[in-house]
Amino acid sequence: MLGVLLLTYSAILAYAAVFGPFPAFVPLGSPTAYRSLYIHVPQSMAALAMAFASFLSSIWFLKRGGARARVVMHRSAELAAVLSWLSFATGTIWAQESWGATWSGDPRQLSVAVMAVLYTGYVFLRRAVEDPDRLDRISASYLVLVFISVPVTLVAPVLLPALHPAPGSLAELTTSIRLLYIAVFAVLLAVAVLYVLGARAGVAWGVASVVVLAGAAACLLSGYTHPVYRVYNATLTDSTVVLYTSGGVLKLPAESIHLRPLEIGGVSTLKGHLITADGVVVSHWSVAANLLATGLAVVLITLLSRRGI
Repeated sequence: MLGVLLLTYSAILAYAAVFGPFPAFVPLGSPTAYRSLYIHVPQSMAALAMAFASFLSSIWFLKRGGARARVVMHRSAELAAVLSWLSFATGTIWAQESWGATWSGDPRQLSVAVMAVLYTGYVFLRRAVEDPDRLDRISASYLVLVFISVPVTLVAPVLLPALHPAPGSLAELTTSIRLLYIAVFAVLLAVAVLYVLGARAGVAWGVASVVVLAGAAACLLSGYTHPVYRVYNATLTDSTVVLYTSGGVLKLPAESIHLRPLEIGGVSTLKGHLITADGVVVSHWSVAANLLATGLAVVLITLLSRRGI
């Protein structure tokens, strides 16, 4: 069942990355880069959820012990580490286009990196403690302590100047965008729950998931087989669009441009987009890169699911 959900997650993520709606206007860069929202945001939310699960199960283990609490504690912490690193990687790749730099000192970007290091520390801690009688209690105590990184991550954009949007800002997106990223998150959360409960994924399911993600990435990158230009501004006159691009001025029939609508309130929606001389709007490469990063994480999750504690 875990393998089926991994493939389902990969398929819906591939669809969102290739066909998902994106904002018409963005502060910086290509609007298509915001398709990474379907990749990065659910992964970030799932990482926080797994950290919370490891906190609760650690308290449960310290109070009552038991094999079930031990499994949930270990697997949720393990997955929190994987998803935190994945969230950091996909956010950093997206930031290159939408913030203008991969690293900008954003407090949430920093706190997620710290969170990833702390939960990876749990994995090394279990290797370092040789006394099996003390190992689980030390591990549980460690997870209770490092949980402080979760509320810090949540409040960082509120308390400090940040490029990350404040909590609740996703509600400002269109309904179609919100519904799609909620669907992606729901499937990813289902994957996480099954993983935490001890489910295993067959290697064939993991391979199929990676093939789907890699295929979607290849589809997105295929637009770069032709010269691509950045649109700085555009005007629509009758049935002709005049584009001011990094490659000079292009004049194209409106029907040849694969983007609708071309204007909202008299303002061109083409600004920031990457476009070919034939009028094909090309998705930003960061979305494909984030699909490939997710594929690596799927491989890791598949392999880890097949290991014992």
